[in-house]
Amino acid sequence: MTTGITSGKRKGLEAVADSRGVIAALAIDQRGAMPRLFAKAMGVESASVPAETLVTFKEAVSHMLTPHASAILLGPEYGLAAARQTAKSAALLLAHEQTGYDKQMRGRMPSQDTEWMF
Repeated sequence: MTTGITSGKRKGLEAVADSRGVIAALAIDQRGAMPRLFAKAMGVESASVPAETLVTFKEAVSHMLTPHASAILLGPEYGLAAARQTAKSAALLLAHEQTGYDKQMRGRMPSQDTEWMF
């Protein structure tokens, strides 16, 4: 059985893939985990990690690594400034789900983040 793909879906996939058709995306959309990782490395509580530190980190990572990626996935809380540092050759993907998952539900089903709806 053959399933077709619409031209729109094909264009979307090509936009996030490299010249070989490989989606080599850099995913730094972490919002809850990133402050915890920085806090552990800094020896402080998560709440003590300045948001600007996370923004600066994501800007630097985007600038240095997107020339080698086909796309970058960013979250709006700390990643919007990093979008301006993305290489022209890399597609930009923005997360639109709430951070974390409902632990009462089976599986990892995200919820829509209505604050960042376009």
